[in-house]
Amino acid sequence: MKIQPRHHDDLNLSRLNLIVALDQVDMQEWSVTYESRGRIVRISCEAGVKYAVPHGLDSDVSAALINLYIEEGMPDDGRITVAATALLHLCGWHKSGKYMGLLRDCLERLHQANYTVSGGWRDHPKQRWTHAKFHFIESLNFTTLDGVGLFDERSMIVLRLAEDVTASIRSGYLKPLDSEFMTSLSRPRTRVLYRVLDAARFDPENPDRQVDTLTFPVLAWGDQCKIPSEGQAWRVIRALTSPHQELIKRGYLADVILSGRGKDQTVRYEFARDFTKVDPALMRKFREYGVADGMVRKLVREHGESFLTETITRFAALVSSGVLVVRKTKAAALMHLIAHPDDYPYPNKPAPPPTKAAPTMQPLLAEPSLEEDFADLTPERAADRLIRRLDLHYRKLLRAPDYDQIRHRVLTGDIIPAELLRTAVSAVAAGKQEQFVANLRQATGH
Repeated sequence: MKIQPRHHDDLNLSRLNLIVALDQVDMQEWSVTYESRGRIVRISCEAGVKYAVPHGLDSDVSAALINLYIEEGMPDDGRITVAATALLHLCGWHKSGKYMGLLRDCLERLHQANYTVSGGWRDHPKQRWTHAKFHFIESLNFTTLDGVGLFDERSMIVLRLAEDVTASIRSGYLKPLDSEFMTSLSRPRTRVLYRVLDAARFDPENPDRQVDTLTFPVLAWGDQCKIPSEGQAWRVIRALTSPHQELIKRGYLADVILSGRGKDQTVRYEFARDFTKVDPALMRKFREYGVADGMVRKLVREHGESFLTETITRFAALVSSGVLVVRKTKAAALMHLIAHPDDYPYPNKPAPPPTKAAPTMQPLLAEPSLEEDFADLTPERAADRLIRRLDLHYRKLLRAPDYDQIRHRVLTGDIIPAELLRTAVSAVAAGKQEQFVANLRQATGH
């Protein structure tokens, strides 16, 4: 499988910023209108009856769901199946009752809020600006501890992302996202600002271009961050002062410069050009092969240090064994290996023999590897892996309560993941998926 950057953000969502950059709000709606390169862009949000508009922590959840959707292979139906505890981890939150409750509220806000974007949604493959109207989460189902709706350790979430959102992601209108840095920031509003700023650095019509400085009228930037200002620049400045200080202290921003007075004030952001930290030993290895430092930082942003360290070691072994022949330069050969890791055998793994083209069919897991797949996993991780594998074949048959029962019985030791998965795969091969589901529900008392 081709290695992709560890985490991404969708450029439509992050560039337009649909999340209010405040920790707490009581707003039921917002609307902004502005001009961009001769286009009039209008964006509005209407909250659900019982909830405010998405804000603060909701940005963590939306970013996590984007990456979870990508990790699950970007299914056409936009469906995601995930344990509540696993989603907490992806958000960078503690696994506690407090955050379980916050997660439920975030999901509800993202499900109920209705967004309308006029003239600002990018259909990048067609190089067109379009209109979009959606709920970020179009459908939401989950299991809870009781009728009150509290998540617990076994709660499962099955949701479907908006078609406009999934189409944008599948089109590749993405940018790298340093989610480790983002989740390490102390306040929700700082994380929202980081996400918006990082997206604003990319040219929306040519995402390969990135800038090191940005300047905005303060009131216009307040609209971009969805901070209510009532036409007073000081309200925006006050809301963003603490996030500015943290982003400078953490080395992401080199400086924030305010100029002018009153409504005419502007804010200038200067980004730290060497923000991406690279392990010195890894940097030296790349230099030995002739790869420029700037390219190394870009690779670290896209792939992560762990993958690059392993690839450097693998590259040396492939070259010394004669499996990989350097035809131009070592730098070019190494870059090719990073971009196409499966073109060459892995250590202690012979190259697969050529095979004849086979008819298209549902992918089946190789039975001898099932026990190995689950051997060293904790019960919680084994349950997550089992559910992900089952969802590949049974996404139209199994529901959130089914996954809740499966997860619970794996955690209690009543289900052996490899055995259940083997039975499930055999049912797929025999065309007996519905019978498998019926037997499973009978066995779990569901």
